Amino acid sequence: MAELSPELQKVFDELRREVIESRNMTIKTDNALKSLHAELKNVSSHQEAFQRRTWFSNGAAYMLFVGLAVAGAVLVSGARAAAANAERERLEKQVLELNTTIEKLRADASATLAADQSALQVYKQMTTLPGDERLKGVDALARVDQARLSPFARLALQERSVLLRKEIGGAVLEKGRTAFRRSDWAEAITQLSRYLSMDPPEEDAVDASFYLGNAYFQSRKYAEAVEPLSRFIDGDKKARLRDFAMLMLMQSHDMTGNKDKAVALAREAQSLYPGSEFRGQFNARLSRSNTSQSAPAAQ
Repeated sequence: MAELSPELQKVFDELRREVIESRNMTIKTDNALKSLHAELKNVSSHQEAFQRRTWFSNGAAYMLFVGLAVAGAVLVSGARAAAANAERERLEKQVLELNTTIEKLRADASATLAADQSALQVYKQMTTLPGDERLKGVDALARVDQARLSPFARLALQERSVLLRKEIGGAVLEKGRTAFRRSDWAEAITQLSRYLSMDPPEEDAVDASFYLGNAYFQSRKYAEAVEPLSRFIDGDKKARLRDFAMLMLMQSHDMTGNKDKAVALAREAQSLYPGSEFRGQFNARLSRSNTSQSAPAAQ
């Protein structure tokens, strides 16, 4: 080839350089594309692995959620069942307590009705029976459960009982005194014992005890005489016949073998009643006691 002119040679060199650069650029672009393809393939593989892990994670999460939901449902159901059982037990206990209360109320109502009927019968006995037979109502009153009566019924029965005791008791006491004055000891004991069984006022009871103890003493029933005579002596410290009652009680103790009580009573009477007409008998009893005590010492 003919040699080119410098201008053409320069243009040709520029073209060749551009071609070479274009070729190099193409190679670089191809290499870049190959690298990008490899990177895309690698990213796609990582994405597929990530998706698989995501699927497994989602599945595990779903399974865990389902498990937790089932466990929660079981716990809630168990709690509700336990609460239902506790409520059922509470209601059963409440029903049992109510039944017990109802039975108690029924029993109380029956007892109250029985007490009312008994009170009515007692009141009829105290008002309709003739004479002394009305005292059967007083005796029956002690067997009535007055705590179950109404306040009005209880007051009415008590007032009627007090009036009846005064009315009949006074007559019985007078019969006992009359029998005592005519020395009918058996009748006096019967009437006075009956009077004391009526629970009379304490002052009248103490007075009746003297007559009853004296009647027993005169009947030589010394053991029976001890209680009423002791009641008279302890109940009225200023009684006019107290020294005589102490004498009878002293002799009753002697006759029943209570020698120590007899001596103590004689010593007390000697001290309290130095001017008593029975002082000689008290002194004699103390002398016998001193003699019996000195005899073993002399031996």
